[in-house]
Amino acid sequence: MSNIATQFKKGHKPTKEVIEKIKKGRIGKKHSDETRKKMSKSSRSHRGGVKLSEETKRKMSIAKKGKKASLEARMNMSRARKGKNNHLWKGGITPINKAIRKGLKYRLWREAVFERDNWTCVWCGARSCRATKVILNADHIKPFALFPELRFAIDNGRTLCFECHKKTDTYPVSLK
Repeated sequence: MSNIATQFKKGHKPTKEVIEKIKKGRIGKKHSDETRKKMSKSSRSHRGGVKLSEETKRKMSIAKKGKKASLEARMNMSRARKGKNNHLWKGGITPINKAIRKGLKYRLWREAVFERDNWTCVWCGARSCRATKVILNADHIKPFALFPELRFAIDNGRTLCFECHKKTDTYPVSLK
């Protein structure tokens, strides 16, 4: 690496100009095989630099299945990744409809509607099983756009399969 990079002491941050000089000095240069191995090992350092066996991966997967974070934990994770804390933040340009539909409150509303209707379409009775996969939608009885006060009211929701949902008056024409 450049002579400049070796000047830094632990805990001292280089200026942007110095970082740019280092970058320019590295253009076209490749790391040695030894350096690449060290970098690979350090990127796995959270596991002690050890690759997991397929058996271990399988056991970890089984142990995690069926476990769900508590509501409080989910709310905290949601809050921690909102707004300026999100790595994709672009200054608050997301349309309000999109923000609401991707939020935790909306997901909890959908989940509550599905659970209340026992994960079954209320019109045709369709339900997923091993043999058939049924896509379920949580439909607003009174439209989402026209009744903002009822957006999260569980009694304003119903579970419909995709085919039944397409038959409703409120299903977007562009998606039919």
